[in-house]
Amino acid sequence: MDLTAAEKKIRKRKIKKNRKFILISLLVLNFGILVFLKYFNFFAQNLNVLFDSISLANRVPTFNLILPLGISFYTFQTMSYVIDVYWGKVNAERNLGKVALFVSFFPQIIEGPIGRFKDLAPQLYKPNANSEKNIVYGVQLMMWGYFKKMVIADRVAVVADFVFGNYLSISGVGTIIGIFLYAIQDYTDFSGCIDIARGCAQAMGIEMAENFKRPYFSRTIPEFWRRWHMSLGAWMKDYVFYPFSLTKVMRKLGKATKKRFGKYLGRTLPVAIGNILVFFLVGVWHGANWNYIVWGLFYGVLIAIASLMKPIFDWLNTKLKIKTNSKLFIGFQILRTFWITCIGCIIFRAENLHAAWDIFLKSFQIIDFPLNIKAELLTFGLNKANYIVLLASLIILFIIDVFQEKMLIRDWFNKRNLVFKFFIYFIAFAAIIALGMYGPGMSSNQFVYMQF
Repeated sequence: MDLTAAEKKIRKRKIKKNRKFILISLLVLNFGILVFLKYFNFFAQNLNVLFDSISLANRVPTFNLILPLGISFYTFQTMSYVIDVYWGKVNAERNLGKVALFVSFFPQIIEGPIGRFKDLAPQLYKPNANSEKNIVYGVQLMMWGYFKKMVIADRVAVVADFVFGNYLSISGVGTIIGIFLYAIQDYTDFSGCIDIARGCAQAMGIEMAENFKRPYFSRTIPEFWRRWHMSLGAWMKDYVFYPFSLTKVMRKLGKATKKRFGKYLGRTLPVAIGNILVFFLVGVWHGANWNYIVWGLFYGVLIAIASLMKPIFDWLNTKLKIKTNSKLFIGFQILRTFWITCIGCIIFRAENLHAAWDIFLKSFQIIDFPLNIKAELLTFGLNKANYIVLLASLIILFIIDVFQEKMLIRDWFNKRNLVFKFFIYFIAFAAIIALGMYGPGMSSNQFVYMQF
């Protein structure tokens, strides 16, 4: 039946309204489940504290809830698909089994990376013939991931756990060592898991999103977050930052600021506010804990201030005649950024905010440098042999990361002769088996980000 122009317009408006209703309903349902399971008890406990402070007898009940495995990751993944369909970026998949495969593809279910439908789904839905290159590359990536996880991350975790649990009784230098090693643990544990997941998928011919790109070589905090947990950052940028920045309120704020304070501030202020919102949500995403919220705001405010003050920093560099491309200045920037991320690690890892502040202050008490630092280190849970293994492993990690910054190291490696490659495989496999952390109290199948 032919419709008039007016009827077509009404029908189009109705379809658009229904699509929007479905989108909002799915967002509320899925994020509502996530919020209830992860944050209800947090809100209830804080409300009860508030009631106690004002002498109210009211009580909000709490529940013993069991979180489904990987709920944060697959919620974000499914919602990206729903939003992309609504925006017309991808066509809706009418086969429920295929959608379920995209969501539950097993290598990514525990810690990500957060896949996008347009990138991952087509690979899952087509036949993938066995390829020697894919299998070799996949095994290489998994072995590198196991090395980072079992040889480095699980080893430094012993020291980091001790230091953060006993910071009141150790020296300031010991505290600094613990903070540094936790930063290493966080990176090697999470990136190691991602390498294992991506390697497993690659062996089957599936390319998953890259999630880490040597973040501790970053010169600035914004660059650090472009290299760390890249799939989460991309998700927040596409589905929170851009939509928020383009709202009428932000556009009006930008115009008003531009009119009163100039073009740069008018363009930058909405971006700064958007970054604060994004990192607040990143903190909340990590869990129902004030440490995570403050940790997220720490980065959001820091990035916002840096963007707002960029003209001042550029002016200072010019006035002081600093060669910003010199190796010395780049090295300073990398060390400065790493130090800032270590402060973030304190907030993230400490038992509570009070403990985080105490650990931060303790790290400045280097005047109590022990005469025998070796003796103190041996009280942290590792013996001399383990420290030697750790130092050698960190040197290997550093060297490989440096090469990866400059070249595709796997392509270079695969061009070597068979004897050389066999030797490296043997050494790597033997290192994982012989030097991996096993035994009572050790659980190499546990990953830091499994809790999120």
